[in-house]
Order: sequence, then C-alpha cells, then structure tokens
Amino acid sequence: MKLAVRAAVESDLPHVLALLDQMDDSMYPRRDDAGEADRLSVFRQMAADPSQHLLVADVDGRVVGTVHLIVIPHFSRTCKPSGLLESMVVDEAYRRKGVGAALLREVQRLAREAGCYKLALSSNLARRGAHRFYSRLGWKRTHYGFSLEQHDE
Repeated sequence: MKLAVRAAVESDLPHVLALLDQMDDSMYPRRDDAGEADRLSVFRQMAADPSQHLLVADVDGRVVGTVHLIVIPHFSRTCKPSGLLESMVVDEAYRRKGVGAALLREVQRLAREAGCYKLALSSNLARRGAHRFYSRLGWKRTHYGFSLEQHDE
C-alpha cells in the first residue's frame, strides 16, 4: 500500500465529497445539496486561501481520506494563530491502516509551519471510535463543544 498525503486538487473534489457523505449519512439528517457549481466555487475559494489546507490521503492513486485545516489569526497574548480541523474522514475500508494518522501528521506539520500555538477539532458525540483514535494519537479532550444549526428564515 503506497500512501501519500497531499493538497487536494480540483479533480479530487468528487472523491472528497463521497468521503464526506460517508460521515454525513451516518451522523446527520440528509441536508440540501448545494449543487456542483457551488461546491466547485467553495473548493476554489479554499484553494486560493493560504490559511486553508484541504488535504487528501491517496493510496495507490485512490483518494481514501480527507481533512480540512483552517489557520485562524488569534488575539492571544502572543497573537499566534490556532488551527481548526474540519471534515476529517477516512474511507471505512481504509480505517486502522495508518491513513488518519498520516493525515494528522501532515496537519501538525502545516500548523507548526504556520506558527499555530494549538490545534483543535470537534467530533460528534456518537463517533466513539474516532474519539479513541484521537486519544491514541495524543489529542486531549479539553472543552465541551456546542453547535447551533443556522436555518434560512
């Protein structure tokens, strides 16, 4: 198995969306589909923003994992940025094979390069396997997370 972690390119978008569907189908009620043109526009915005890193894990030419790192300027005493992880998912067939750990190693490298003082992520309460995974890699549960769905009025 040849594993590479790299920045996502436009042709990866359908594969990234399919991975996100694996997570969304099991965790969230079906949401409206933004449509291909909107998703492509968002991808291009992310790709053009140096504070955002959409990564993919590629195994033998197949995209099997993804994570999105956002580097956020921060008003801490040192004014160092923090890093926020979103949309971390590995294809079910490739879990427990080092793919997720490889993605997080690259996230950590990019965050150090950006001068981040910390990394943070949230994980759905139901994703207990993911929580064990993060703990095994040294991540600590330090905060309670809250979310509020925004609906069109």
